[in-house]
Amino acid sequence: MKSYAVGNEKRAKNRKSKTARVGLAGFALATVFGGFVWADEPGTNAAADAGDVCVVGPNGEVVCGEEAVAILNGANVAEAEVAANGGKRKIDLTKTPWLVESVNLPDNHPALLRDRIVWADSYLWCAIEDVVGGAIPVERWANKAPKPEDFVGKYVLVEMWATWCPPCRRSLPYLDFIAKKYKDDLVVVSICETDEEAIRNMPSGRLDLDKVEYFVAVDTGRRLANKLGVRGIPHAILLEPSVGGVVWEGTPTAPRYELDDKTLEKIFKIGRKMKEDGRLPEVSPVKFVASEPTDEERATRRNVGTNDVKDVPGEPSR
Repeated sequence: MKSYAVGNEKRAKNRKSKTARVGLAGFALATVFGGFVWADEPGTNAAADAGDVCVVGPNGEVVCGEEAVAILNGANVAEAEVAANGGKRKIDLTKTPWLVESVNLPDNHPALLRDRIVWADSYLWCAIEDVVGGAIPVERWANKAPKPEDFVGKYVLVEMWATWCPPCRRSLPYLDFIAKKYKDDLVVVSICETDEEAIRNMPSGRLDLDKVEYFVAVDTGRRLANKLGVRGIPHAILLEPSVGGVVWEGTPTAPRYELDDKTLEKIFKIGRKMKEDGRLPEVSPVKFVASEPTDEERATRRNVGTNDVKDVPGEPSR
Protein backbone atom coordinates (compact mmCIF):
# COMPACT_ATOMS: atom_id res chain seq x y z
CA MET A 1 0.00 0.00 0.00
CA LYS A 2 1.52 3.33 -1.06
CA SER A 3 1.57 6.47 1.02
CA TYR A 4 2.21 10.02 -0.09
CA ALA A 5 3.70 12.52 2.38
CA VAL A 6 2.42 16.04 2.13
CA GLY A 7 4.69 18.59 3.82
CA ASN A 8 3.21 21.06 6.25
CA GLU A 9 4.19 24.02 4.07
CA LYS A 10 2.31 22.56 1.09
CA ARG A 11 -0.72 21.23 2.97
CA ALA A 12 -3.02 24.19 2.31
CA LYS A 13 -2.33 24.09 -1.42
CA ASN A 14 -2.65 20.34 -1.73
CA ARG A 15 -5.84 20.21 0.34
CA LYS A 16 -7.61 22.09 -2.45
CA SER A 17 -6.67 19.50 -5.04
CA LYS A 18 -7.11 16.48 -2.74
CA THR A 19 -10.70 15.85 -3.81
CA ALA A 20 -9.74 15.64 -7.46
CA ARG A 21 -6.79 13.33 -6.76
CA VAL A 22 -8.79 11.02 -4.51
CA GLY A 23 -11.49 10.82 -7.16
CA LEU A 24 -8.94 9.81 -9.77
CA ALA A 25 -7.45 7.19 -7.46
CA GLY A 26 -10.92 5.90 -6.66
CA PHE A 27 -11.59 5.47 -10.36
CA ALA A 28 -8.29 3.76 -11.03
CA LEU A 29 -8.37 1.50 -7.99
CA ALA A 30 -12.07 0.81 -7.54
CA THR A 31 -11.42 -2.91 -7.36
CA VAL A 32 -8.27 -2.85 -5.24
CA PHE A 33 -8.52 -2.81 -1.47
CA GLY A 34 -6.83 0.09 0.18
CA GLY A 35 -5.91 2.29 -2.80
CA PHE A 36 -3.76 5.39 -2.38
CA VAL A 37 -3.37 7.09 0.97
CA TRP A 38 -2.87 10.72 1.76
CA ALA A 39 -1.45 11.48 5.21
CA ASP A 40 0.71 14.12 6.82
CA GLU A 41 4.24 12.95 7.49
CA PRO A 42 5.55 9.37 7.37
CA GLY A 43 5.71 7.98 10.89
CA THR A 44 3.33 10.53 12.43
CA ASN A 45 0.30 9.52 14.46
CA ALA A 46 -2.40 9.18 11.79
CA ALA A 47 -5.14 8.86 14.40
CA ALA A 48 -4.26 12.29 15.77
CA ASP A 49 -4.76 13.86 12.36
CA ALA A 50 -7.34 11.48 10.90
CA GLY A 51 -9.04 14.21 8.92
CA ASP A 52 -6.06 14.24 6.52
CA VAL A 53 -6.22 10.50 5.76
CA CYS A 54 -8.21 9.14 2.81
CA VAL A 55 -8.24 5.69 1.23
CA VAL A 56 -10.14 3.85 -1.43
CA GLY A 57 -12.28 1.40 0.52
CA PRO A 58 -12.98 -2.27 -0.23
CA ASN A 59 -15.98 -1.40 -2.42
CA GLY A 60 -14.24 1.35 -4.39
CA GLU A 61 -15.64 4.18 -2.26
CA VAL A 62 -13.49 7.03 -0.95
CA VAL A 63 -13.23 6.88 2.86
CA CYS A 64 -11.65 9.60 5.01
CA GLY A 65 -10.99 10.31 8.66
CA GLU A 66 -11.15 7.78 11.48
CA GLU A 67 -12.89 5.19 9.28
CA ALA A 68 -9.94 5.35 6.88
CA VAL A 69 -7.50 4.86 9.76
CA ALA A 70 -9.47 1.79 10.86
CA ILE A 71 -9.24 0.35 7.34
CA LEU A 72 -5.49 0.98 7.26
CA ASN A 73 -4.96 -0.66 10.63
CA GLY A 74 -6.92 -3.72 9.52
CA ALA A 75 -4.99 -3.91 6.25
CA ASN A 76 -1.67 -3.68 8.08
CA VAL A 77 -2.65 -6.55 10.35
CA ALA A 78 -3.71 -8.66 7.36
CA GLU A 79 -0.46 -7.89 5.52
CA ALA A 80 1.57 -8.81 8.61
CA GLU A 81 -0.23 -12.14 8.88
CA VAL A 82 0.42 -12.89 5.21
CA ALA A 83 4.10 -11.97 5.58
CA ALA A 84 4.44 -14.17 8.65
CA ASN A 85 2.97 -17.07 6.69
CA GLY A 86 5.49 -16.87 3.88
CA GLY A 87 3.34 -14.62 1.70
CA LYS A 88 0.34 -16.93 1.87
CA ARG A 89 -2.93 -16.69 3.71
CA LYS A 90 -3.86 -19.17 6.40
CA ILE A 91 -6.80 -21.26 5.23
CA ASP A 92 -8.28 -24.25 7.04
CA LEU A 93 -9.50 -26.52 4.24
CA THR A 94 -11.29 -28.79 6.70
CA LYS A 95 -13.67 -25.89 7.38
CA THR A 96 -13.56 -24.06 4.06
CA PRO A 97 -12.79 -26.64 1.34
CA TRP A 98 -14.15 -24.33 -1.37
CA LEU A 99 -10.93 -22.30 -0.98
CA VAL A 100 -8.75 -25.13 -2.25
CA GLU A 101 -7.80 -23.22 -5.40
CA SER A 102 -6.66 -20.14 -3.51
CA VAL A 103 -5.03 -21.78 -0.48
CA ASN A 104 -1.49 -21.35 -1.80
CA LEU A 105 -1.99 -18.03 -3.55
CA PRO A 106 -0.50 -14.81 -2.16
CA ASP A 107 -2.95 -11.96 -1.68
CA ASN A 108 -1.73 -10.13 -4.78
CA HIS A 109 -2.04 -13.10 -7.15
CA PRO A 110 -3.84 -12.19 -10.40
CA ALA A 111 -6.32 -15.04 -9.90
CA LEU A 112 -7.65 -13.24 -6.83
CA LEU A 113 -8.12 -9.99 -8.73
CA ARG A 114 -9.63 -11.06 -12.04
CA ASP A 115 -13.28 -10.91 -12.99
CA ARG A 116 -15.41 -14.01 -12.84
CA ILE A 117 -15.05 -16.38 -15.79
CA VAL A 118 -17.67 -19.01 -16.65
CA TRP A 119 -16.17 -21.55 -19.05
CA ALA A 120 -19.55 -22.48 -20.58
CA ASP A 121 -22.64 -20.96 -22.14
CA SER A 122 -24.93 -19.35 -19.59
CA TYR A 123 -28.21 -21.08 -18.76
CA LEU A 124 -28.95 -19.20 -15.56
CA TRP A 125 -32.69 -19.27 -14.71
CA CYS A 126 -33.40 -21.84 -17.45
CA ALA A 127 -35.16 -25.10 -16.58
CA ILE A 128 -32.74 -27.97 -17.10
CA GLU A 129 -35.47 -30.07 -18.73
CA ASP A 130 -35.69 -27.50 -21.53
CA VAL A 131 -31.92 -27.39 -21.92
CA VAL A 132 -31.41 -31.14 -22.31
CA GLY A 133 -34.82 -31.95 -23.79
CA GLY A 134 -35.92 -34.18 -20.92
CA ALA A 135 -33.90 -36.09 -18.34
CA ILE A 136 -30.18 -35.54 -17.83
CA PRO A 137 -28.35 -38.38 -19.63
CA VAL A 138 -25.57 -40.43 -18.06
CA GLU A 139 -23.88 -43.49 -19.46
CA ARG A 140 -23.78 -45.42 -16.18
CA TRP A 141 -23.53 -44.91 -12.42
CA ALA A 142 -20.05 -45.57 -11.05
CA ASN A 143 -21.37 -46.08 -7.52
CA LYS A 144 -24.98 -46.45 -6.38
CA ALA A 145 -27.73 -45.18 -8.67
CA PRO A 146 -30.05 -42.53 -7.21
CA LYS A 147 -33.77 -43.07 -6.86
CA PRO A 148 -36.34 -40.47 -7.99
CA GLU A 149 -37.38 -39.86 -4.38
CA ASP A 150 -33.79 -38.89 -3.49
CA PHE A 151 -34.28 -35.58 -5.30
CA VAL A 152 -37.74 -34.60 -4.01
CA GLY A 153 -37.72 -31.23 -2.26
CA LYS A 154 -33.96 -30.81 -2.68
CA TYR A 155 -31.56 -28.78 -4.73
CA VAL A 156 -29.31 -30.75 -7.08
CA LEU A 157 -25.70 -29.77 -7.76
CA VAL A 158 -24.37 -31.36 -10.95
CA GLU A 159 -20.64 -31.07 -11.61
CA MET A 160 -18.98 -32.09 -14.88
CA TRP A 161 -15.32 -33.09 -14.68
CA ALA A 162 -12.55 -35.40 -15.90
CA THR A 163 -9.85 -37.40 -14.20
CA TRP A 164 -7.03 -35.70 -16.15
CA CYS A 165 -8.06 -32.27 -14.86
CA PRO A 166 -6.16 -31.17 -11.68
CA PRO A 167 -8.74 -28.57 -10.53
CA CYS A 168 -11.43 -31.24 -10.96
CA ARG A 169 -9.60 -33.68 -8.73
CA ARG A 170 -9.09 -30.98 -6.11
CA SER A 171 -12.81 -30.18 -6.08
CA LEU A 172 -13.89 -33.73 -5.20
CA PRO A 173 -13.43 -33.40 -1.40
CA TYR A 174 -15.49 -30.21 -1.55
CA LEU A 175 -18.37 -32.09 -3.19
CA ASP A 176 -18.31 -34.67 -0.42
CA PHE A 177 -18.16 -31.93 2.21
CA ILE A 178 -21.30 -30.13 1.04
CA ALA A 179 -23.12 -33.40 0.33
CA LYS A 180 -22.70 -34.30 4.00
CA LYS A 181 -23.20 -30.83 5.47
CA TYR A 182 -26.38 -30.06 3.50
CA LYS A 183 -27.84 -33.52 3.11
CA ASP A 184 -31.33 -32.24 4.05
CA ASP A 185 -31.23 -29.59 1.32
CA LEU A 186 -28.94 -30.89 -1.38
CA VAL A 187 -28.10 -33.86 -3.59
CA VAL A 188 -24.75 -33.83 -5.39
CA VAL A 189 -24.17 -35.61 -8.68
CA SER A 190 -20.80 -35.61 -10.41
CA ILE A 191 -20.58 -36.66 -14.05
CA CYS A 192 -17.13 -37.72 -15.23
CA GLU A 193 -16.33 -37.68 -18.94
CA THR A 194 -13.62 -40.32 -18.51
CA ASP A 195 -14.41 -43.92 -17.65
CA GLU A 196 -14.72 -45.66 -14.30
CA GLU A 197 -11.29 -47.30 -14.57
CA ALA A 198 -9.72 -43.87 -14.89
CA ILE A 199 -11.60 -42.74 -11.78
CA ARG A 200 -10.27 -45.62 -9.73
CA ASN A 201 -6.72 -44.99 -10.96
CA MET A 202 -6.45 -41.23 -10.62
CA PRO A 203 -2.89 -40.09 -9.84
CA SER A 204 -4.09 -37.94 -6.95
CA GLY A 205 -7.29 -36.92 -5.19
CA ARG A 206 -8.31 -40.55 -5.36
CA LEU A 207 -12.06 -40.94 -5.24
CA ASP A 208 -13.35 -43.77 -3.06
CA LEU A 209 -16.58 -44.58 -4.87
CA ASP A 210 -17.83 -46.68 -1.98
CA LYS A 211 -17.47 -43.98 0.68
CA VAL A 212 -18.43 -40.66 -0.87
CA GLU A 213 -21.79 -39.16 0.06
CA TYR A 214 -22.73 -38.19 -3.48
CA PHE A 215 -23.63 -39.93 -6.71
CA VAL A 216 -20.91 -40.46 -9.31
CA ALA A 217 -21.80 -41.04 -12.94
CA VAL A 218 -19.78 -41.62 -16.10
CA ASP A 219 -20.71 -40.23 -19.49
CA THR A 220 -17.96 -40.56 -22.07
CA GLY A 221 -20.30 -38.98 -24.60
CA ARG A 222 -20.15 -35.78 -22.57
CA ARG A 223 -23.79 -35.10 -23.41
CA LEU A 224 -24.80 -32.70 -20.62
CA ALA A 225 -21.54 -30.77 -20.95
CA ASN A 226 -22.07 -30.47 -24.70
CA LYS A 227 -25.62 -29.18 -24.20
CA LEU A 228 -24.31 -26.54 -21.78
CA GLY A 229 -21.44 -25.55 -24.06
CA VAL A 230 -18.88 -26.40 -21.37
CA ARG A 231 -15.34 -25.63 -22.50
CA GLY A 232 -13.59 -25.53 -19.13
CA ILE A 233 -13.95 -27.94 -16.22
CA PRO A 234 -14.89 -28.45 -13.51
CA HIS A 235 -18.20 -26.81 -14.33
CA ALA A 236 -21.26 -27.10 -12.11
CA ILE A 237 -24.89 -26.07 -12.17
CA LEU A 238 -27.17 -25.82 -9.14
CA LEU A 239 -30.80 -26.75 -9.82
CA GLU A 240 -33.66 -25.60 -7.58
CA PRO A 241 -36.44 -28.03 -6.51
CA SER A 242 -39.59 -26.38 -7.91
CA VAL A 243 -39.04 -26.40 -11.69
CA GLY A 244 -35.41 -27.52 -11.95
CA GLY A 245 -34.18 -24.04 -12.80
CA VAL A 246 -30.46 -23.22 -12.89
CA VAL A 247 -29.81 -20.83 -9.98
CA TRP A 248 -26.01 -20.96 -9.98
CA GLU A 249 -23.39 -21.90 -12.58
CA GLY A 250 -19.62 -21.91 -12.72
CA THR A 251 -16.58 -23.44 -11.06
CA PRO A 252 -17.43 -24.11 -7.38
CA THR A 253 -13.86 -23.44 -6.23
CA ALA A 254 -12.98 -20.49 -8.50
CA PRO A 255 -10.98 -17.92 -6.49
CA ARG A 256 -13.18 -15.07 -5.21
CA TYR A 257 -16.28 -16.64 -6.78
CA GLU A 258 -16.55 -19.88 -4.83
CA LEU A 259 -19.85 -21.59 -4.20
CA ASP A 260 -19.33 -21.15 -0.47
CA ASP A 261 -21.53 -21.87 2.52
CA LYS A 262 -22.86 -18.31 2.67
CA THR A 263 -24.06 -18.50 -0.92
CA LEU A 264 -25.59 -21.93 -0.40
CA GLU A 265 -27.38 -20.85 2.78
CA LYS A 266 -28.96 -17.88 0.99
CA ILE A 267 -30.20 -20.13 -1.79
CA PHE A 268 -31.38 -22.95 0.47
CA LYS A 269 -33.33 -20.52 2.63
CA ILE A 270 -35.73 -19.99 -0.27
CA GLY A 271 -36.22 -23.72 -0.81
CA ARG A 272 -36.80 -24.33 2.88
CA LYS A 273 -39.49 -21.68 2.93
CA MET A 274 -41.21 -23.14 -0.12
CA LYS A 275 -41.05 -26.60 1.43
CA GLU A 276 -42.51 -25.29 4.69
CA ASP A 277 -45.37 -23.67 2.76
CA GLY A 278 -46.05 -26.88 0.81
CA ARG A 279 -45.17 -25.30 -2.53
CA LEU A 280 -42.70 -27.91 -3.78
CA PRO A 281 -43.84 -30.70 -6.13
CA GLU A 282 -44.13 -34.27 -4.89
CA VAL A 283 -42.07 -35.41 -7.87
CA SER A 284 -38.72 -33.77 -8.49
CA PRO A 285 -38.39 -31.89 -11.80
CA VAL A 286 -34.75 -33.03 -11.96
CA LYS A 287 -34.43 -36.46 -13.54
CA PHE A 288 -31.56 -38.62 -14.79
CA VAL A 289 -31.63 -41.43 -17.31
CA ALA A 290 -28.91 -44.02 -17.94
CA SER A 291 -28.30 -44.72 -21.63
CA GLU A 292 -25.44 -45.33 -24.03
CA PRO A 293 -24.40 -42.32 -26.10
CA THR A 294 -25.33 -42.68 -29.75
CA ASP A 295 -22.73 -42.65 -32.51
CA GLU A 296 -23.91 -39.16 -33.44
CA GLU A 297 -23.54 -37.94 -29.86
CA ARG A 298 -20.05 -39.36 -29.65
CA ALA A 299 -19.15 -37.78 -33.00
CA THR A 300 -20.29 -34.34 -31.83
CA ARG A 301 -18.58 -34.59 -28.45
CA ARG A 302 -16.54 -31.53 -27.61
CA ASN A 303 -13.06 -32.70 -26.71
CA VAL A 304 -11.87 -30.35 -24.00
CA GLY A 305 -8.12 -30.33 -23.59
CA THR A 306 -5.60 -28.69 -21.32
CA ASN A 307 -5.74 -25.51 -23.37
CA ASP A 308 -9.40 -25.12 -22.45
CA VAL A 309 -8.89 -25.61 -18.72
CA LYS A 310 -7.18 -22.78 -16.90
CA ASP A 311 -5.50 -24.36 -13.91
CA VAL A 312 -4.91 -22.29 -10.80
CA PRO A 313 -1.92 -23.02 -8.56
CA GLY A 314 -3.53 -24.54 -5.51
CA GLU A 315 -2.84 -27.89 -3.96
CA PRO A 316 -0.22 -29.93 -5.85
CA SER A 317 -1.55 -31.44 -9.08
CA ARG A 318 0.27 -34.76 -8.83
